[in-house]
Amino acid sequence: MANLQKHRAHESLNTDTAATWDLITTATDAPASSGAATNIDVSGYHTLGLTPAAEIYFHFHNTSTATLVIADALKLASGLSFIKIPRGLGDTIYFNYQSVADSTTEVRIVKM
Repeated sequence: MANLQKHRAHESLNTDTAATWDLITTATDAPASSGAATNIDVSGYHTLGLTPAAEIYFHFHNTSTATLVIADALKLASGLSFIKIPRGLGDTIYFNYQSVADSTTEVRIVKM
């Protein structure tokens, strides 16, 4: 008989659980004028904890080569934020971000 369950028990109950806590080495992203985004594989995690030093644009995608289109991206202010990772993109999910300013921005990230 086929397993037709889409979610595991704790996901079906909509509870927050994280088996791991992975701190990513403080990253410096590309400036807005470069047109390049930083891509981080967040597959297998539920939440991101972020502390950007300045505003960043971000979005999630299912390929590491996805281009961050500023007109379609969300903007995140500096300071501590927690973001849920969307599950409808496929088995592999990437968090893409880029500085709003025309200079690099330091971003501290924890995958949970």
